Amino acid sequence: MSAVRPEPAVRVLRVLAPLGALVMAVTIVLALASGAPLGAEGAEIAAFVWGRVTFVDLGLALVLGWLWIAWRERSVARALVWLVLTAVTGSGALLVYVSIAAWRTHALREVLVGRRRAA
Repeated sequence: MSAVRPEPAVRVLRVLAPLGALVMAVTIVLALASGAPLGAEGAEIAAFVWGRVTFVDLGLALVLGWLWIAWRERSVARALVWLVLTAVTGSGALLVYVSIAAWRTHALREVLVGRRRAA
């Protein structure tokens, strides 16, 4: 009996999502260790037009990413936990979520929509 082999896209997600999450974690730790105050630097970035564009872009991406998680989850409590994690760590939490989803299935469709019962 042979094991079901994950689809190629799922295999890629199983590698890239955890690596991306690790990069985000290291980046956050290094930023915190630098002692640079977020508020002051955030204000400097927001002073530039493209800084504001970047903040809006990031905010929309994180909200849409969390909305996907909330839609995919069956539990309001779990969705709220992921909301907090996304708000605190940004795309790091989204990448962890994608990684977990990829390791729980072999099909890209299930990574995207979860396991749904037939109607």
